[in-house]
Amino acid sequence: MSRVPLSKIELDEDEMIVEGFEGELEGIRVWVTAVLERTCVYETPDLERKLVSKAMILVEKDAVPIRRRKLGGPPGAARGRGKPGPKPAAVREATDPDSVSGPLA
Repeated sequence: MSRVPLSKIELDEDEMIVEGFEGELEGIRVWVTAVLERTCVYETPDLERKLVSKAMILVEKDAVPIRRRKLGGPPGAARGRGKPGPKPAAVREATDPDSVSGPLA
């Protein structure tokens, strides 16, 4: 099977490329550890991490892991702000003068 530049992989709006796959850069096999909009991070055979344009990395089209992402904003946006949670016990005791504990109690 022939290899194509990573930049030529077409994705739907709700899809993203997941890191952790093999590619080829100038005839050398590399491991892609992160995929950004126009670039990606790869690991050389010497375990050195470098940044390169997605157009430079050749991949087997069917071997690139793709997953669907949730649309609708950043994580947690649907939950809203609401009330803050309860204070941890240590903070509650430090701010409540009626709360006495510890070795001097």
